[in-house]
Amino acid sequence: MVRPSLPALVIALLAVFGLALGAVAPRAACADDKPAYRVDDVSLVYLGNPRQFKKPCAVDADKVYRAIPEYREILEKNLTDRDARYHLLLRRASDKFSAALRAVAQEGGFDLAAGLGAVSATSAEVAPPAVVTDAVIGRLAG
Repeated sequence: MVRPSLPALVIALLAVFGLALGAVAPRAACADDKPAYRVDDVSLVYLGNPRQFKKPCAVDADKVYRAIPEYREILEKNLTDRDARYHLLLRRASDKFSAALRAVAQEGGFDLAAGLGAVSATSAEVAPPAVVTDAVIGRLAG
């Protein structure tokens, strides 16, 4: 039988008694730890960790994609997923979307980028996420 050392036993007892007396509050009980935002639709998160973020932004992905020439070609030529050119163009459009969104998010200090309506404030005092659609479209051009 392994016996714990005296210092380890003292530390364990102090920890247990401290919790029992309320000297050490659990993290979840602190009101300051309440997140300012919540992710309502994880499938619309384009960049960042939906479980750990502090400063989100929102983007209208459809509007951005329609500003990408490769995506417009897909729409104009009515290409479908059965066409080889469709996959090539969609990949290029997705790469452009991701690069522009990543650059805008980094410049703005955003740690999460999601579609419109995917992230909401947890209280009325918190401003809604910034919408960066126009900045992303501007980044595509230059």
